[in-house]
Amino acid sequence: MSVPAELALLLETWPRPEQDEQAFPFVTVDEDGFPHVMLLCTAELLATNDRSALLVAVASANGRANLARNGVATLIAADGAAAHYAKLRVHDTEEYEHFTVYVCHLAHYKRDSLGIPLRPMDFHATKEVAENERWATTRAALTNRCQENG
Repeated sequence: MSVPAELALLLETWPRPEQDEQAFPFVTVDEDGFPHVMLLCTAELLATNDRSALLVAVASANGRANLARNGVATLIAADGAAAHYAKLRVHDTEEYEHFTVYVCHLAHYKRDSLGIPLRPMDFHATKEVAENERWATTRAALTNRCQENG
């Protein structure tokens, strides 16, 4: 199953300093079976060029442990007209010093809209957040992996 173009487009942009940017809930399952939610941004998410996979950079130790244990997650996005739910299965991993890049295949996708305008969850991007979260490093890793995967 390919990553839908609508979802891939939402993940292409780079967070701009001093602008509001979308926060994407990324949900794994903890060892007790409960949802574990992380908020990611476009510096940590990217569809491959051929849309065969979604690349995700995860720094959270809990999130990485959850993905190592069961290899599944859900990404939630919104574009103003619809919510997008992508159920993902980890296909491959690449370890870095402070994070792991996951190559995820889409197991199930749902575009959900009732014609009600949606406002995506957002955050205010700053230079300090970008440095603290190592966005340049994570995005470079995703871009390199994207070139390898298609």
